Amino acid sequence: MKRLLLLYFILLTCLKTSLQAQEYLPQDYSIILGGGLALPHVEGNRNDFFSKNGNQVGYNLMTEGRYYFVPSFAIGLQYDYLRIAHSPDKMHLHYIRPNIIFRNLWSNGNQGAFLSFGIGYMNYQERTYKRGTQNGHRFQRGYCGISLGMGYEFRITRKLSGMLRADMLTADWFANPDARLYNTDGYDDGIDHSWFKNNITFFNLGFAVQFGR
Repeated sequence: MKRLLLLYFILLTCLKTSLQAQEYLPQDYSIILGGGLALPHVEGNRNDFFSKNGNQVGYNLMTEGRYYFVPSFAIGLQYDYLRIAHSPDKMHLHYIRPNIIFRNLWSNGNQGAFLSFGIGYMNYQERTYKRGTQNGHRFQRGYCGISLGMGYEFRITRKLSGMLRADMLTADWFANPDARLYNTDGYDDGIDHSWFKNNITFFNLGFAVQFGR
């Protein structure tokens, strides 16, 4: 009888340990849904919306799917929607791209931090109105966008985890046609001679939930 009780206790301990070992952040695949604040930084105010209204704060909605080759490396597909408005003017941004994700886990896989990098298609749209009129000016353009992201993940339940994340989206990159980093003869002509310049950048700060295993 004592042997049976001992065997039963050992089996329960092994089962409990096995179940606890399965309670970790997703390491096979996951679906992520989230949102937060969108903070714009438009260099040179080339866009009518920001030239007229300044760098207004808006909101961001996002979804992402990930497939993990190993717990520390995954590929994903992410979509972001940004909206900023200052009545009656408004702007929208759609951005979709593939991502590569690097992740570090700790606390038996219950917590982690990640870095992501993506390149994809960014569609920018805005509509502005002259004061006292109902005739609006519409602008729309597609860009090749670049994104960098980072975040902190934590397990909530067996298949649900939370995520605090920050993403930077930037576009309209182009090479300096002068192909030089500085002015000759020490003369300052007031022109930025950097190799690359970008004119549209957004910083997204928010929270997301993650489902997967």
